[in-house]
Amino acid sequence: MPNQTYAMEWLEMAKRNLETAEVLLKHDHYADIIAIEIHQTIEKTLKSILAYNGIKVPKTHDLMQLFGFCNKYIDIPNELIDDLLVINDYYQTERYPGPKYNIPEKPEIENNLAIAANLFEKVKNYINH
Repeated sequence: MPNQTYAMEWLEMAKRNLETAEVLLKHDHYADIIAIEIHQTIEKTLKSILAYNGIKVPKTHDLMQLFGFCNKYIDIPNELIDDLLVINDYYQTERYPGPKYNIPEKPEIENNLAIAANLFEKVKNYINH
């Protein structure tokens, strides 16, 4: 039986990350910080699908793992895999200094923010159907 209440709690958290990313981008804030908000938006959006379907939400930040769990409940285009790989990397490379640390370019951030927003809307419609 679907658990819409629990799923909406996850989606509300995802919405806050999404709106934060949008505000930060509008004010030309640090791209690496926006990247983390994009990652968090997608992570929580995917976790809302699991919550809705009564699946225990795993304690992971791995978008690819979450994508694998969620793809059987909602049709997420496989074309997003390459983008999700890039966004998945944000959580590790943009959070800590080191050899892999880089600051994403603005066009990449804009593209990935649009992906996060589209996925959020798709999942919101799925949960509220």
